[in-house]
Amino acid sequence: MSYSDYGGYAYKNGERVEDRSDAVLSPAGVKSTPGQWPGWILEEGRYGRNFHALLGDGPIFVGLYKQSDVSLHRLGEEINIASLIKDQYPAEAIKTYDKEKYYVNYEYFIDIDSICRIEIEGHLIEIYWTYEDNFYLYVRLIQPDGTVWLGFSGYGVGAGLENCGYGFSTKEREQELFSIFNYNV
Repeated sequence: MSYSDYGGYAYKNGERVEDRSDAVLSPAGVKSTPGQWPGWILEEGRYGRNFHALLGDGPIFVGLYKQSDVSLHRLGEEINIASLIKDQYPAEAIKTYDKEKYYVNYEYFIDIDSICRIEIEGHLIEIYWTYEDNFYLYVRLIQPDGTVWLGFSGYGVGAGLENCGYGFSTKEREQELFSIFNYNV
């Protein structure tokens, strides 16, 4: 079962990519343990970033964790999403901590029911936070070569949690993901 009762799935051009669930992004590359916490199974999971879904072929990657945490990476270097969007959105879209740390205020995007769009190095990243029967995170990454990655994460859904009796539907999250981004498979 996915660790922490949270899970997710990644899709490349509409096809589920199993090894991008419960994945680790480390200097050694991408490794995964679908349905299990990578920190127990993989040495890289102890020092790399763990994600419920990991999108991208590189050098840009987008990691989804739990129901609201999304992070952007370039070859192992984390890029602050808030610094990329702070000039595009109202001040309410950004949270500031310690006067030097900026975070995306995902509640702002839930309240206005809007997708957060980011462009970096020819990659388009769209993030949609929502509260349906639970909080969920949906993301689309379009690479410069036209490859489309889609992913979701949240509580009680995804790898290892399809039939655990939480009352939340992985299949419905998949349908919602494709609907949000108007993606036909």
